Amino acid sequence: MTIEQIKSLLSRFYEGQTTPDEERLLAAYFRREDVPAELQEDKQLFLMLAQISDQEMPTDIAEEITAFVNNLGQTEKQPLIPEDKQRKGIIYRLKTPPKMWYRIAATVAILFAIGGMFVHQQRTIATDPFRDTCSTPEEAADAIFYANDIINRSTAPFLRSTMIATEQVNDINETLGKIQPYINQ
Repeated sequence: MTIEQIKSLLSRFYEGQTTPDEERLLAAYFRREDVPAELQEDKQLFLMLAQISDQEMPTDIAEEITAFVNNLGQTEKQPLIPEDKQRKGIIYRLKTPPKMWYRIAATVAILFAIGGMFVHQQRTIATDPFRDTCSTPEEAADAIFYANDIINRSTAPFLRSTMIATEQVNDINETLGKIQPYINQ
């Protein structure tokens, strides 16, 4: 086969469009010693694939796949691999649940951690009260206008009632001023 044919076959292989016979041709080509330098990476890939494909398939794989498929719809799961073929590993489990004081200690530790973060945050704010919160003067001006707007909206009802009360006091003073001469007689 020519290098152009191999490259075309490789392109189809990477796109998943080759047949098993074409893949065997590629594998046979890359087992040769005289592969061009531009195809060395592809050769390494095919040699690794050849190593994987040379491994024997377990004889009971069909049973394991069947057991897996059969267990898919069940609520109570059966082991996928029979007990005698499962790998034995060490699993550490507590024989008794933790005592209440363990739970209390864990809760206290969490509360201390949260309190420590709060204290650290307060110290940071206290040590640098004039830290910059705006990155540009325009951003600072916008923040000031926004804060001023909030203050104006929240104090507007009080200002109106104060103005009304002031008008009423002025009316009373004016009325008192009119009747004052009659009271003094």
